[in-house]
Amino acid sequence: MKIKISLFMIAFLCLNATFSFAEDVFTNDPIVVTATRYESSVSKEGKAITVVTEDEIKRSGKKTLADVLETVAGVTVTRYGTEGSLSYVYIRGSKSGNVLIMIDGVKISDPMSIGNMYDISSIMTSDIERIEIVKGAMSSIYGAEASGGVINIITKKGKDRKVVIKGEIGSNKSFAESVSVSDYNGTSSFYFSGSHYKTDGISSAKKRGTSDFDSDSFENITASGKMESKLSDKASILFSMNYTDSKLDSDDGSFEDDPNNIYTSKLFTSRGEFSHSLFKWWNYKLGASCMSFVRENIDPADSIDTTENSVYTYNGSNYRLDFSNKFNLFDINVLTVGFDLVNDKGRSTSAYYDEGSSVNSISIFNDKSIFTRSFFVHDSLTLFDVLNINAGARLDDNDVFGQHWTWDSSASIIVSATGTKFHGSTGTGFRAPSLFELYGQWGGNKNLNPEKSFVYDGGIYQELFGGAFFFDLTYFVQEYKDKIIWISSKYDNLEGKVKNSGVELSSGIKILSFLRTNYSYTYIKYDETNDSSATLKRPAHKHAASVTVIPLEGLDITASYIYSDERKDVYYDPATWSQSIVTLASYHKFDLNIRYSLNDTVTFTFKGENLTDEDYMETYGYNTKGRSFYGGAEITL
Repeated sequence: MKIKISLFMIAFLCLNATFSFAEDVFTNDPIVVTATRYESSVSKEGKAITVVTEDEIKRSGKKTLADVLETVAGVTVTRYGTEGSLSYVYIRGSKSGNVLIMIDGVKISDPMSIGNMYDISSIMTSDIERIEIVKGAMSSIYGAEASGGVINIITKKGKDRKVVIKGEIGSNKSFAESVSVSDYNGTSSFYFSGSHYKTDGISSAKKRGTSDFDSDSFENITASGKMESKLSDKASILFSMNYTDSKLDSDDGSFEDDPNNIYTSKLFTSRGEFSHSLFKWWNYKLGASCMSFVRENIDPADSIDTTENSVYTYNGSNYRLDFSNKFNLFDINVLTVGFDLVNDKGRSTSAYYDEGSSVNSISIFNDKSIFTRSFFVHDSLTLFDVLNINAGARLDDNDVFGQHWTWDSSASIIVSATGTKFHGSTGTGFRAPSLFELYGQWGGNKNLNPEKSFVYDGGIYQELFGGAFFFDLTYFVQEYKDKIIWISSKYDNLEGKVKNSGVELSSGIKILSFLRTNYSYTYIKYDETNDSSATLKRPAHKHAASVTVIPLEGLDITASYIYSDERKDVYYDPATWSQSIVTLASYHKFDLNIRYSLNDTVTFTFKGENLTDEDYMETYGYNTKGRSFYGGAEITL
């Protein structure tokens, strides 16, 4: 018996000697909140996670969320034209509606759209502190729409007392201005910013033939605010608010110009949160949030639409109350238990104004809502700082489709001697039908079932030379059942499975303080599908790379590159009322961004986009910008 105990102790000591503390192993180990709803290091998570920092956004020069996300491994962004045009995001080939997008923990979605797809074109980067992207099944933590992954946009907070003023001018008569105010006194912080962007743009619709198309201007106003305060050593409160107001002179469709068609969108989110630590081992958090998203299409009579004016208005919102408890047990286990109450609402109207007659107004549907009650539990276990196991389950009770269970699990194994992490995850997810799919006048189906998914992935993360080089390679598989698609003039559940698999790679090199490179690659294969829409706009191969050179203090030069493989798309011909599958050609795109800080007060910027003037389409029949240049200045007071 003594011999057995001694052998056990020797093995235990060897294990600890071989696998030292995880937080000392990896240099690139950011803290995230999205994966588990509380702060945790990426090394302790088995899911594939990408964090884009404020510093990376600044150096890239990207001004919209869509521009940033298209460089992330496993993520695809598609646009219906140039700046301000409809933009949707896909993770690992899943539909846009299978990706939950949040701003400061507030779910932003469009219940009045097909598949809950949310248009991200109006989200600018000026107020973003970091972006956390968690790939794979997340429905057990966040419920519906999180079956393919979660993107959490975390806005800036007050860090010190300063005022920042920015301005930029550029191609196509583009102008951007912003101002932000921040303060922090040790116990409370405050941040507020406002920004404005306007460009004359180019035509959203691509020309065919010799006819001239008018330019489609875009204007965006964004405001953001966040306040945090410690009420005591154990209690704190937080309030955040975000607002965007966008207006785009849009066109009628692929290769179809319209001189005065207008698309507008207004997004408002707010959240209040109270956090309290009753004991060292028990923290709880109570939060309330709301979101409102209103979009409108206004199409007056003109040389194209000669007989009719039309106005379509879509108003979607959600209200959420959430309560979560975090229990720290024996320093190796974290148990989270909580509930969510969510009310999704929507209404839509259309109005037609015929020349010489009174208004003919038709209400598609008015004030529909779905209420969901959810209970969730999540457990994280760490053994010897080597093995990290996460598992969770959730019960959603929905007014329309009743009760639905989801679960997920993940694990990571850390080998400190080699700077290696093995990670993997698996789980189920679902997407509830949107209000539009259930009740829309054109094709609504009240008998729809939620989409169901089963996903799993596994990979390896490796650091070398003290974090100077790293790579993260992941293999993934996704299966979807009961997909909601358009079948025989209505929305219906697709029989059979839609399955895809693939590989994603993220890597980077840091050479001292003057050179940084990043490279990402995504490969997606659709193994079996009877859904022709499953692969639309999603390339099989995508590469993204960036190189940042810092030749002297205060000067950053960042070159970025994107390659997208050819993709399938669908073209609707209004002349024949027929649809056909088309192929979008592959493309390369090079950008350059230069930042020079003259001192702590003044910074100058210069940016060139699509430097090779590549002529390509992200959506068939829609334009993308050619070679463009921008210059600006930033003053910090």
